[in-house]
Formats: sequence, C-alpha cells, structure tokens
Amino acid sequence: MASRKSKLYPGEVTLTNCDLEPIHLINRSQSHGVLLICNPSDKLITGFSSNGPDLFHELERSELPLKINQILDDKIIHAIFEDIPSEGANFKKCLIGNVPHVVIYHCSGETLILEFEPLNDDIDPVLQQIELSHIFSVLNRSTRVQDMCDKAAKLIRDFAGYDRVMIYKFDEHWNGEVVSESKQAKLESWLGLRYPATDIPSQARALFLRQGVRIISDVSDQTQSLKNLGNEDIDFSLSELRAVSPIHIEYLTNMKVAATMTAAIVFDEDLWGLVACHHYSPRFIDYFKRMSCKFLTQVFSNQLGLRSTNTNLEKMNRSNTVRAKIIERISAHRNIQVGLSKASGDLLSLNESSGGAVYFDDELSTFGDAPDEIKILNLFNWLRKSSPGDTFLTENLEGVFSKGAEIKSNVSGVLCVFLSSERNDAILWFKPERIKIVEWGGNPEKSVNEEGGRLSPRKSFDAWKAEQSGHSEPWEDYEIASAKALKDHLSDIILKKYDEMLRLNKKLESVNNELESFSYSVSHDLRAPLRGISGFSQILLEKYYDALDDFGKSALETIASSSTKMNSLIDDILSFSGLGKKSTELSTFEMVDLVKEVLEYLKANEFYKSTSITVEKELGSLTGDRSMIFQLMNNLLSNALKYSAKQSNPEVHIGREQKAFYVRDNGIGFDKAHSKKIFGVFKRLVSDEYEGSGIGLAISKRVIEKHHGRIWVESEPGKGTTFYFTI
Repeated sequence: MASRKSKLYPGEVTLTNCDLEPIHLINRSQSHGVLLICNPSDKLITGFSSNGPDLFHELERSELPLKINQILDDKIIHAIFEDIPSEGANFKKCLIGNVPHVVIYHCSGETLILEFEPLNDDIDPVLQQIELSHIFSVLNRSTRVQDMCDKAAKLIRDFAGYDRVMIYKFDEHWNGEVVSESKQAKLESWLGLRYPATDIPSQARALFLRQGVRIISDVSDQTQSLKNLGNEDIDFSLSELRAVSPIHIEYLTNMKVAATMTAAIVFDEDLWGLVACHHYSPRFIDYFKRMSCKFLTQVFSNQLGLRSTNTNLEKMNRSNTVRAKIIERISAHRNIQVGLSKASGDLLSLNESSGGAVYFDDELSTFGDAPDEIKILNLFNWLRKSSPGDTFLTENLEGVFSKGAEIKSNVSGVLCVFLSSERNDAILWFKPERIKIVEWGGNPEKSVNEEGGRLSPRKSFDAWKAEQSGHSEPWEDYEIASAKALKDHLSDIILKKYDEMLRLNKKLESVNNELESFSYSVSHDLRAPLRGISGFSQILLEKYYDALDDFGKSALETIASSSTKMNSLIDDILSFSGLGKKSTELSTFEMVDLVKEVLEYLKANEFYKSTSITVEKELGSLTGDRSMIFQLMNNLLSNALKYSAKQSNPEVHIGREQKAFYVRDNGIGFDKAHSKKIFGVFKRLVSDEYEGSGIGLAISKRVIEKHHGRIWVESEPGKGTTFYFTI
C-alpha cells in the first residue's frame, strides 16, 4: 500500500516557500522508532510508518485496518486506553519481542498516535536521579545569568553526551546569538556568533514552544513514509518521530552536523532561546533521557526567569521611586511644564536614556544630551503623524525616519509617550548610537546558495563580521513600563484631576508599597521555579519514588506540594495586580441573579453543602463591571464559608440594608481593631489552619475602589463577621 500524499503539504519545499512550510503535516517519520496511527473508538490500526513490520511482523502479513490486539498484548493496550491524555502526550514502558521499549501516545484530533522507541536498559534510575539533583543544585547556586548559561551548557553536554551544546538566545527580531557553549576541544568555537531569523522560521519556533524537546538522531536518515488509510492530513506537532523539513536537513548537512537535540528555553510563556545540541556522528538518546534534558532545560528556564524577574523588579522599584519624585515636583510647582523641566535629572534616572525632551502646551524643553530645538520639533511632528498608538519606540531611528541619520549620534533610540489623545503633548527619551561589530555565522545577506538554477541553504558558516551602526542599546521592558506609568499619571491624573494631586500622590505611595510587597514575595517566598518543577516532580514521584530513601521521598513530596501552593499564590498576586490595569465595563444587572451565579460556582467548595445559605429575594439592581462584582462576591462568600465552617451550624446570609449590600456569617470573627488591616495585601489574622493567600480581601477592596465605592467590616471574636459595600 503506497503512502498517501498530503493535500496541504507542498509538493516541493524550497527556500521560496519554507517560511510557510507546514512542518507539522510532514507525512514521514524518523527511523529510530515505529509510528502507528489508530482510531481510538474502535481500536483499529489505520496506518503505520514503513518500518512498522520490522517491529510488528503482523503489519506485513495482514491488511489494514488491523485490530490493535493483533500486534500488542492486552495488558499494554489496557494501560494505554485507560490513560489517553486529553492534551499533551503520555507514555508507557513495554516489551516488544523481549526488548524494552517505550510507547509515547497522544491524540491528534480524533486520531491516536502511538510511537514506539527502544529504551536504554543500561541507565540506572537512581544514579540518574542523583545526577539530576546535582545539576539542579549547581544551577540554583548561580547568581549571574551568564554564569548560569555557561553552567547549563556544560551540565547538559555532560549529561546528554553531545559533541557541542549551545545556549542560543533570540533577540526581539528573532535573530539568534550563541551566548554560551560547551564543546569538544577539537571543534572551532561558535560562541558569540549570530544567525538570522530565517534560520529558524516562525512555524519551527512555535513547535519548539509547544513540544519542548526534539531530536534528529541521524541527519542522513532517509526517513520512513507513512501508510495511512485516512483521508485527512494529520497534525504531527506533538510527534516524537516526526520527520524534519528537507530544507533544515540540507542546512544541517551543510554544517556537517550528523545529529541534534533541541530544547526550548521558555520564559513567561515566550521562547527566550534554545538549548542546541550538535553531534558529528549519528546519535540517539532514548525518551526518558530526553525528558530529563527537557526537565533540566525547564529548571534552567525558571531559574533564568527568576533572576530576570528579580532584576527587573529592582529596577522597577527604583523607577517607581523616581516617578514619585517627579510627580511631587510637579505638585510643588503647580505647573506641569515647570515641574518636568525641574525634574530633568529624574527623567533621565527613570530609564537608561542619555537625553530627552518635553513638549507641553506648545513649549519645548530638553534635558541631558539632546539635538537642537528645530531637529527635535521635526522629529516630534513626524511622530505625531506616523505613530499609531500613544507610545512609540525604536532603537534604529534612521531606519524609520528620513531625517534620523542627521541626529543618530545622540538620537538613535527613541521612546516617546503622548500625554493626551490629541497628541499635542509628549515626553521623549533618547539613547545614543552604539557602533558595534556583530559576528554572524556566515554572511546573513547570503543565507541562500544558488547552484544550477536551484536555491539552497548557505554552505558557509564561517564567522562573518559586520559593523552595525545607527542602532542604540535596546529599550528594556522596565524602561517602557516606567515611561507608560509616568504617562498614565500625567494624562489620567494630573491633566484631568490637577486639584486632587496631593491625594493621588498618597495613592502612588500605596502602589509602591504594594509593588514592594510583591517584590519581597518573589525574592523570598517564590524561589522555586514553579511550573516546571510541579510537572517534573510529578514525573519523579511516579517514576523514581520507590528508588529514594525516606528523606528523598519526603523532600520530593515537599517540592510537589510547595510548588502547587506557590502557583496558587502567584495566581492571586497576578489577579490583584491585573485589576489596577483593567478598565471597568459598566452594565446594569440584578444582584440576586449574580449572587445565584456565584453560589452555583461555589458548589465545588468543600464547605458549601454543610452551610445554611440564605439570600434576600429583593436585592435590587446594580450598575458596575459585572465580572469584577462577581469576583468581589466570590471572595466574600468564600471567606464566609471558610471561617464559619467549624461552627456547629454554619450560616451565611446575603442581603441589603438601604444602599449597602452585605455578606454575614456566624464564624470565628476577629477583633474590630483589625478592621482596616484586614484589607491589606498578605494581611491574614488567622493561623495556618485556614488556608489562603491573604490577597482575596485586598482584591475585593480594589474592586470597590475601581467603582468609587466603599467597603467595610463589622466583626467580633466568636460572633461572626459582616462585610458591607456600596457602589
């Protein structure tokens, strides 16, 4: 039976269409394993890779479709079909002809993909666990990002056994740079070389982000065709055996690379870079070792993210302090233009700029290193017409502004925020040109080679030095955030509510205090790289738990439970901080309907069924942001259920007294001296016997503030608590 040709996959992939190549639809597989295509509803094999009969002889003797129990024993079939994942992939160990294999399986639409790979039975799981623990400890001790990258490259090379391991970082344009490298001594160094974004097209980056780790065990492998009875193209995005784009194979061949492994470095759900492993002869590492490499990369990613987050928080805290001083100066002078001109030093300190300008009420003032007035006015007028939003930034002004070359020595980078919708007022920050020599892995302007009328990937990867001019240092996230925050304060607060300046300055101090609390939490309470550790600690619990001593078991259980709690805490923190940015979407609705929805949502609460809950029939209507009020009621009712649960007859009542809504319980109560403290971030008045993050009531208070209302509490120890609020 011949393999079916994909309708969607291009007949011939060339450099003219490779950026659109649907590599997830490649109907071929690598030869180090066998791929089966199965219908999960009737357990019929409807397709297989052409090397399938080498492992399952019945595939050669029988016609498709074929019952799966004709090639697999009932035990492994039962294990697979009892545990088919709704998303992602799962695996099981099995024996095929007395040879240890792993079957990795996942659903692609309504198709079940089963992939069989041999296992290396020489690996001692206990020793591997010890090795992984050592690697984790080494990475955890690294304090600098570069030191962490260097150690990660060496540790992963020692663990995986490849000839060369590189840490490859993407820039904002998806060009890549080798920022760290561990290699055999005889190999030339590629450290510091850059590669154009076209070397790893967008669809390949998306698959790395989704799958995490991929190997090519033999670049010269002819790969296996897929025999498939189905009529639809199958998405092989999560396939371990999925063959590789012929363009990429040619690219690797030109590099003289024989085998690769690539793992995604993910930070804040974005692809930060790759761990790129090269070998100069065919190399296969089994599934479990690959998953260990994925785990190590995730640990590295989270540690990297933690270091970057702490650094950014420190810079943001400093910028917040500077921003507060700027607002204070404006308040003192009662004049925005004068206040900003007097705060020129602070405007420079807000970010890493070298100069800038303020254009307000048709008056221009400059600070730091800035061009003359006419050139700035030309730039400002161009920005007013060309910038689509209220913020503009570039690190290469001459690349977008026709007169940019005239001022590039001190203005190659521009960050501009408009202070009003009319775009008549703005603050601009400048960064000077930084001429630097960039080393590329081959000439980036000749990323293709033409022979005999055919385009192919470049053949030369020798270092190519090019001078980069007209560019400044990039604008960091915290610099952009600081500029936008200042703009928000000036446009939304000072320009519109100038008479409330002193009151709003106190509010700014409160925001700074909240940010400091968040910074402290990240620095001291949220050390663990949570998401990666949570998932892989579960793998370690399932796979290696019995091989550990009592202390190891206890430590692993603690890691798993702690990461779960910390994930919950982070969610609460993000929910709290997100409310400050979210705008209110007003609508009018009946409160009794909303309360019923909240109670329906809370049915999963462990205390719901044991509590007597009453709701007044007439609560009236309310005008506000319905989703925010839902969150408010959810927080108040969750607290009422939790803190009244230990009463013999727990009761919760929802009602209205004149204009104030209330939630009343007969729970533990608290001293009225704490009635204001209770709304603070991380302020908890009870012991750890009651779970919680200490953020729920702070969120409730912020919801009320967004609606310009009031929330207060009345309580007495042992006699219950009543929360009131008005909108």
